[in-house]
Amino acid sequence: MNSSTQAPVLQIRSIGMDDLDTITALLRGFGYPTTLNVMKERLEVVQNDPDCCTLVAEVDGQTAGMIELRQVISYCKNQDSVAEITAIIVEESLRGTGLGRRLMAAGEEWARSKKCKQIYLCSGNRVERAPAHAFYRHLGFDQNGYRFCKSLL
Repeated sequence: MNSSTQAPVLQIRSIGMDDLDTITALLRGFGYPTTLNVMKERLEVVQNDPDCCTLVAEVDGQTAGMIELRQVISYCKNQDSVAEITAIIVEESLRGTGLGRRLMAAGEEWARSKKCKQIYLCSGNRVERAPAHAFYRHLGFDQNGYRFCKSLL
């Protein structure tokens, strides 16, 4: 970061291959086991899918957070398009600085550009997720259901 006399420079931009090391580390630090090779394969798929978007937050030239979204067409929503946030991660030392809010706003902009009528996300119900849940509520998200999962392995 810059000295205390200069504000940090923040940029929200599309993810690139140069971000792989940092994004892989962020995901691992958040409890999602992955490797650089797996992330490279995923990024190549996502970058070629017009219904997916991954944005990164760069602070003073260093990648410090990400948001991943996808557009979903649903029979349940009267064929309206909705956006799902599949990942939102901010480097731990920068949480509470407004970075997550900026990433979420950029994600909402992308969803609006895709004509989505709603945006949603799923989150675990572990105690350590309580601060994230409070953050989502603060941004206007309502909790309105449960997520049920079943392994197909």
